Amino acid sequence: MIELEQLRQLVAFAECGTLSRAAEELHISQPSLSRTMQALEEELQAALFTRQKNRIVLNEVGQVAVEQARQVLAAAEELPRRVRLAERSRRSVALGACAPVPIQDLRPLLQELYDSMVVTPELNGSDDALVDGLRQGRYQIVVTHEPPPQDEELFCFPYREEHLSLLVPVNHPLARLTVIRAADLAHQNLLLYSEIGFWTQVCREKLPEAHFLFMNEWDAFGELVGLGAFPSFVTDAFAPGRQVENKIVIPIEDEDFQAVYYFLCLEKDREKFQELITRLQEKRFRTQPL
Repeated sequence: MIELEQLRQLVAFAECGTLSRAAEELHISQPSLSRTMQALEEELQAALFTRQKNRIVLNEVGQVAVEQARQVLAAAEELPRRVRLAERSRRSVALGACAPVPIQDLRPLLQELYDSMVVTPELNGSDDALVDGLRQGRYQIVVTHEPPPQDEELFCFPYREEHLSLLVPVNHPLARLTVIRAADLAHQNLLLYSEIGFWTQVCREKLPEAHFLFMNEWDAFGELVGLGAFPSFVTDAFAPGRQVENKIVIPIEDEDFQAVYYFLCLEKDREKFQELITRLQEKRFRTQPL
């Protein structure tokens, strides 16, 4: 039976070029390495080397063996990670989401339906990274703001919308408007919480002339929203919505500030999460006016 150590020594020889260099790299004696290569040839029932005076080199069959050995070794190194991921997914649910709202939607439902599992949410503003993470086992469930390309390995459905509005002090010049457009926010100072996923990129790209005051402390951000003179964004994802004294809520008209969220899991995991899927489809999250 071929052993992994034999394959490691074969690959080391291919990379070092000589028995002496490979033996030095492997911290073994040259005769020991030579015996291993001979044993490997016997096991494979094929000559892997062309033997010259005081030297051996890989022949064409040997080159094929080296390539296959590299693949086997890579798979062996991947095995523990895959097993750990499988074990972790059995005991926990890793949830990746493009924005905070899906986490606030799904986390309590997951905890309710799968009370023996640990729910680990992660905010990631890149839909591509989320889908890649789902395929690679980093996540068991993801929520994106764009539908993924058609793929039989993925189960996907849209489960809710979110619209952003602007929370504006009553004495602010924008307070006279009944709706806000992106052009209205040029050169405005806007208070923005930094942990909002893909919405940060939307704000940067669609409001290039606005001036953002980023805050990463949620409590401090909420306090400044209530006391400060700067407009900030609010969502209609939750009713009745946050009411702040001396502030008014003005809807943002641009479609860029509206999102549809898509629930994704692997098709093979669909049965595992069917109860959650059914609850989401029955709940039919609806946006509510603030």
